[in-house]
Amino acid sequence: MRPLPQDAGPPGLVLVVFDEVGESMPLLTAESGDSARVLLIAQLEDEIRQLKLHLQDTIENSETSTEEMKASNEELQAINEELRSATEELETSKEELQSMNEELVTVNYELKVKVEERGDINDDLQNLISSSEIATIFVNRGMRVKRYTPDAVRLFNLIPTDLGRSLFDITSRLDYPELADDTASAFKDLRTVERHVTSADGRHYVARILPYRTADDKIEGAILNFFDITDLRAAEAKVRAGEERLRMVAATTRDFAIITTDPAGLITTWNRGAERIFGYTEEEMLQHPIASIFTPEDQAHGVPEEEMRRAVETGRAEDDRWHLRKNGSRFFCSGVMTALDASAGGGFAKIGRDMTGTKQLELAQEHRLVKEKKTSLNAQLANELKDRFLAVMSHELKQPLNLIQMNAELLMRLPGVADNPKVQRLGEAIRGAVASQSRIINDLLDLSRIRTGKLRLNRVAVDLGELVRTAATAAIAGAPGKQIALDAHCEADVVCNGDRVRVEQIAWNLLSNAAKFTPDGGRITVRVAPENGFARLTVTDTGCGIAPEFLPHVFGMFNQAEAVASPNGGLGIGLALVYELALAHGGRAEAHSEGIGHGATFSVWLPLVGTDQAVKADARLPGVNVKGWRVLAVDDYADALAPFAEVLRLEGAVVDTAENGKEALALLQTQRYDLLVSDLGMPEMDGFELIGEVRRNEVTRELRAIAMSGYGRRTDARRALEAGFDAHLPKPASIEELKSAIARL
Repeated sequence: MRPLPQDAGPPGLVLVVFDEVGESMPLLTAESGDSARVLLIAQLEDEIRQLKLHLQDTIENSETSTEEMKASNEELQAINEELRSATEELETSKEELQSMNEELVTVNYELKVKVEERGDINDDLQNLISSSEIATIFVNRGMRVKRYTPDAVRLFNLIPTDLGRSLFDITSRLDYPELADDTASAFKDLRTVERHVTSADGRHYVARILPYRTADDKIEGAILNFFDITDLRAAEAKVRAGEERLRMVAATTRDFAIITTDPAGLITTWNRGAERIFGYTEEEMLQHPIASIFTPEDQAHGVPEEEMRRAVETGRAEDDRWHLRKNGSRFFCSGVMTALDASAGGGFAKIGRDMTGTKQLELAQEHRLVKEKKTSLNAQLANELKDRFLAVMSHELKQPLNLIQMNAELLMRLPGVADNPKVQRLGEAIRGAVASQSRIINDLLDLSRIRTGKLRLNRVAVDLGELVRTAATAAIAGAPGKQIALDAHCEADVVCNGDRVRVEQIAWNLLSNAAKFTPDGGRITVRVAPENGFARLTVTDTGCGIAPEFLPHVFGMFNQAEAVASPNGGLGIGLALVYELALAHGGRAEAHSEGIGHGATFSVWLPLVGTDQAVKADARLPGVNVKGWRVLAVDDYADALAPFAEVLRLEGAVVDTAENGKEALALLQTQRYDLLVSDLGMPEMDGFELIGEVRRNEVTRELRAIAMSGYGRRTDARRALEAGFDAHLPKPASIEELKSAIARL
């Protein structure tokens, strides 16, 4: 046993060595045995030291490896974070690139629109120049011709090759020796020169020369305008002669009393008509106040002074009242007082006529009524002619389409190209385009036939469920580039009584419309089931939806909302055809949507086989009878307001009219109304301000109000509804559209 050297720490170790001694080996002496042990122990101690050194090196190497692994791990973590950051930056860059791409697409579209607008403007300007009846010549600073209008050829012997030549080298028919000086003055003084000149054939012109300014406010030439005033000069001569005749007529006429006064109201002239009507001679009335022809009670109430005040403020003052003759009798006179221009000496002129009998007024009212009825009949005739023209035009359009169709078929069957995939693909594309256009024309023709009463239905028993399933599969397959899920729930033995071709048109238009506006990954649900003696077809999609303000017009002819989800929104005739065909079968059609982005649902009811249930012409909404209603119509366009009010009166309504918002508010304070129909764009107070005042008033807050305006954009309709109107109708709107809007309220 020998103690082993040990580092500080646990208790020391002792080496115990057992030596095996063989029986044949001689016993060692003490001295020899000790030497061997010492030698063995020394050898073992040396090995132990080597092992410890090796162990220590191994431990150190392990610790070093551990540190290196930790460092490597930290580096890997750092690299991982850098990769994650780089990935996020790449995602951000991708989104920025996508956003930039969208902006570039928008900019490209805007540039395209601008280019088209610029082309339209150039076309408009070219047509304006060509159609202008004013002789105009554009010259540069060297007086060389740049452009001219056709009428300038009559004054200057211009031909197309004269562009670039000096204007003074071209023969002129004008007696205008100052032309060069006036043009130089326009260049030098930058002012407009205007002069009256004549031509060799005796015509009169107003020559106006003004500088040609560029967009950079540089003077690059001059514009020479020559206005033909020959007819104006002749008209002025006629006017002067006419004025003289009118003066003589005014002095001698006996049917009208023509009276003039000075600014203080003292009579200065008194014609023969005034003598006959009032009984006073001119000598008796000169320098007397005009108030003396009024009744004593009107004089006491200041009516003459009020009439002169209104004439000064508005230029004229009309009045229909009783007046007094010299003999004391009274007569009813219709007259007008106007304020004379200060250049004519000022004062007033009053023209009056004895209108005691009102027969003339009644005849005038009957004439206006006949004229309004004639205008209404002309409008109806124009609509019928439009429908006929649409039918003829659609029919003629089929001829070139048929030619294209036949040539495409021939191309696809020619020997040598029948197996060519490119030719087949082109032929299929042409046939698809022809089929699409043909469907549009057929829809137009069908609408025309329906509206002219020429559409005939070949009614048979139609299995609606089977027909719809086939059409739905074809519609989904016809939406290239989209993955659309189809849920078809068609009950068996739902057989309707209808024209199979027309029923297919109804189903196809609804399903293709849903496929067109449903985005990739969307869903279309189709249901066919019986309902109260009708076969109901319902098509629901997850597409772009319909705005609430457009929903009442979705079945209108050529009505097309803003394209939200489909760039090829179509002409807006498919749904109109669905609606008309449903009515022609004795059914109806309805549309429903929760708004933009919430999809839409279209339902069509067709009569089942064996049902005799009567269906109204418009089964979507209940009928509306406005007889006895009090309606307030507001519009600043009086010529349109009067016939609109008359139509409502013919429907039995009691109608009051106002030409601006202030008048409407005054009427609303004194009368109770059932309906307000107002224009939007009006002076003083527009429709938006008017409805705001109506909604703020406790008495009129619940009054139903419909905006009827020429502002027919989607934003205008939304603004009207947000302002407080209950509905919006774009002009022109028929009375039936108004009644439909009332029914929806």
